[in-house]
Amino acid sequence: MTRAVKLASVASFAAGLLLAACTDTYLYDERREREIPVDRSVSLQGEFCTPGSDQVVRPIKILIAMDASQSMNITDPDGTRARAVVDLLDNLPQEREVSILVMLFAGSTTAFLSKSGLQEFESVTSLDQGDRDVLRQRILNFAAPGNMANRDSTDFVKPLSDIYAIINRDLANARLMRRGEETRARYSVIFLSDGQPTNNRDEELLCGDAVRRIRQLKDLADDVKVNTVHVFLPTQPVNSSVCDLDGGVIPPPPSGSLCEIPNLPPGSCPLLIINQNAERLSRMADLGGGNFRDFRNGEPINFLNFQFGQVRRTWVFDKLVVSNFSAPAGSPLELADTDSDGLLDEDEFRARTEPWVVDSDSDGFSDGIEVYFNGRGGMFNPVGRLADGGGADQGCPPELRGVDSDCDGLLDCDEQLIGTNARRVDSDDDGVPDSVEFKLTTQPASNDLDEDPDNDGLVNGAELQLHTNPRLVDAEKLSVSGYRYQITKRGGIDELGRQCWDLRVDNVLLANTLPDIRDAGVDDAGVSEYRRGAGYNDIFVSVSMRPGDDPTGRALLRTFRHKTTRFPVGGIRSPPDGIIRVSNDDFVAGCAAPPGGIPAP
Repeated sequence: MTRAVKLASVASFAAGLLLAACTDTYLYDERREREIPVDRSVSLQGEFCTPGSDQVVRPIKILIAMDASQSMNITDPDGTRARAVVDLLDNLPQEREVSILVMLFAGSTTAFLSKSGLQEFESVTSLDQGDRDVLRQRILNFAAPGNMANRDSTDFVKPLSDIYAIINRDLANARLMRRGEETRARYSVIFLSDGQPTNNRDEELLCGDAVRRIRQLKDLADDVKVNTVHVFLPTQPVNSSVCDLDGGVIPPPPSGSLCEIPNLPPGSCPLLIINQNAERLSRMADLGGGNFRDFRNGEPINFLNFQFGQVRRTWVFDKLVVSNFSAPAGSPLELADTDSDGLLDEDEFRARTEPWVVDSDSDGFSDGIEVYFNGRGGMFNPVGRLADGGGADQGCPPELRGVDSDCDGLLDCDEQLIGTNARRVDSDDDGVPDSVEFKLTTQPASNDLDEDPDNDGLVNGAELQLHTNPRLVDAEKLSVSGYRYQITKRGGIDELGRQCWDLRVDNVLLANTLPDIRDAGVDDAGVSEYRRGAGYNDIFVSVSMRPGDDPTGRALLRTFRHKTTRFPVGGIRSPPDGIIRVSNDDFVAGCAAPPGGIPAP
């Protein structure tokens, strides 16, 4: 070999070294001389299935609110509204999960026409033909009791407040019965009137929360809609001889205002008044996310065109997400979060909080949340304590301290601060639990899965699944730190109406968490939250499903949390073969039953 060739070879080799030095690759890692390499990756392997066709039932609950003031004897003298209720009962699916409640309102009086007389939904299967006939007569012959001056007036705000209270209470009772699992119920309100309240309260109806807050209850259910019905079916024709539309008697609406439909002075055009009443109810339906129906010109009232949904639904697989709450995104070897509060152990020591306790000062806010908002100017002290044992930070009621109602890994009071719903595992309905999004720095209160804030070619949804950092250009490290998913459909629909899938997720990296030294480091294999050795990790797995009849419908999330996986302390890893096995029965919706307890219904 000539000297020129040798120099060229040396130059080429040096250039290669220089190129290597400019990348994250290396020829030799000096840490090998002082650290024994360990295999800290584990895999998840098992199965999950979509719910069977009869496994997840969506209750259908219908609340019919009818104006019973004296004006209805003129606008619906033949009582077609009562016949419409009975026709609806006769045409609804006769299933236990379909229920109804009829309420009448007049003045400040609200009456509930249930068999029990209570403010509760009753299954349509509990109502025989005699019950339906009685219901029809009670609607037609209702009179507001007492001698109150306003007993025959019309007030929309009061009955809407009653409707909100009824649905809200029903949701709370359902949640208690289902151990924190989100209710699948769909509520449909039918609000019927001739449309003209005695006193104008349009500001509260159309721009206030009289209707809006009922609609907002959909965050706690499958859906809540307020439908409205305008009725004008008099037996006598309307006098239109005074309809001088150019006479200047009709005040124009306030400039740009959508909150008020102006009152017309006495003697104004009756036809215009009727149209304005219909417009009021139509706007209420828009606010309530429902439909508006207008019955005039002799058309009898019917409720059969409203869409109430199906009790039983098929479900399709949406996404699987695995996350290690004990390790930050990318799982650097030297970093860990022993108590899964979103604050790394080294940051806990710096903040003087306890790395084994989610909420060091017992004030209801986790250490991770307090340090996060304190760093952004919030008045939080994660270590301040009061004489009663609580923290110095106010705002979390004592009864909510330490509570995680939806079992998603975020305390209820934390969720209030970050804008998520403490009763829903996935507040923004994107298929990823709130806790996973918050710990990995995406937005749990709004769907941002398609965004790519770090411009590394991986959108947030992919980074969450891979357990990488959505705010750091780390795509080139995927082969080292990224989780690897294999999800395979197993055959067709089984005899239970389920579609099952085989899953395997590799390269789930473990963190070397701290031993709990508060009890002298007694190791009980992670059974107790307060007595365990080093290395235990908190693996959180979620599977989301979408309704087959509505891909945009509310997702159903089931989760599995595994806390006995252990970093190879002293070279010993748990499980020994590095595989966490999970079955379909391990995934639960809501909160799992305590050991030895009664399973959640």
